[in-house]
Amino acid sequence: MNDESGSTRRVHLPALLRRIEPPRTADGRPDYRLPAMALASCTGIAALFLGFYLALYSRLWHDHRYLAAAAVTGAAGLLAFLAYVLSRRLLARAGLYLWQSLLASAVLLFVMGSTPTWARTIFPAAYDRYEAELGGPGRCLHNTPYNLDRAQTTFAEHHPDRMIVRPIEQGLPVLALDNAVDGGLRHLAPADATSRRIFTTYRC
Repeated sequence: MNDESGSTRRVHLPALLRRIEPPRTADGRPDYRLPAMALASCTGIAALFLGFYLALYSRLWHDHRYLAAAAVTGAAGLLAFLAYVLSRRLLARAGLYLWQSLLASAVLLFVMGSTPTWARTIFPAAYDRYEAELGGPGRCLHNTPYNLDRAQTTFAEHHPDRMIVRPIEQGLPVLALDNAVDGGLRHLAPADATSRRIFTTYRC
């Protein structure tokens, strides 16, 4: 049993570490342009994927679509160009191996698979921002009638960036918050005098 597993390792390990011979130029030197272009293309695709997710969650895509498309495409193109230049130089020095391709593929797949989570974390939705800033555990409104589990939440008709938190318990004032947009970078702020008094009462 041990001999079989040992022979298996001896078969696969050299293949993983074996140097891959690239095409040759006219003067006989190794030509690493093709593998460098392959890595650059994959890097550009991953950068586009990441960039468009960030633009979408940050509302840049909704508010400035052409600007977002230009910024994401330009950044992806620049990263692809840098990946091509650097990888070609590194391959010329170290050579081309199978493990390099596997490692690069794993990293790019990880980046693409993690992109939605990163985008949601960097640019959270309005409700997630409320939980993080005011209503979540340890926040000033968590153990109050303005906890989202104990209130009804809507958005003002003529102010789509204004969140209205209405406690289910009768007789309590309504909390109105400005800057309540998905992916917003400005903190939620009281929109009127009543909301400022609520902040003062609960030491927000």
